[in-house]
Amino acid sequence: MPFVTFTVRRGLSAADKSRLSEAMLEAQVAAGYHRADRFHRFLEVGQDDFLVDRRFPDYATDRTDRFMVVEVIISSGRPTGTAAAIADEAARLFGERLHLAPQDILFVFLEVDPNLPRFPAASIRREASADAGHPS
Repeated sequence: MPFVTFTVRRGLSAADKSRLSEAMLEAQVAAGYHRADRFHRFLEVGQDDFLVDRRFPDYATDRTDRFMVVEVIISSGRPTGTAAAIADEAARLFGERLHLAPQDILFVFLEVDPNLPRFPAASIRREASADAGHPS
């Protein structure tokens, strides 16, 4: 289950948020995730709260005020290349649909243990099923 946080400068339109989310979801599906597996949030920050170097690591063109950070939390143990597949497809779709340049996107991937409970109701059902099979 990818959990995606888009950190953007304040003022991004609802339509652009929707386009970003849909493109990200399509990138997730292309990497093997289920289409219903959408957990995206947007954090908007002010101009003074989002400080970035215009050209690091060595871009020929400056980043613009449309620069965003896309943090993606995925379960460890996914096939090699999953994060790269998501990032590559998302960057392509962001460029195609929102005219975002590659230097205006920074992907950060974090991996977490896939066995950690994420949905309390699902964890409760699993525990209840396990307890039902084991008399006390």
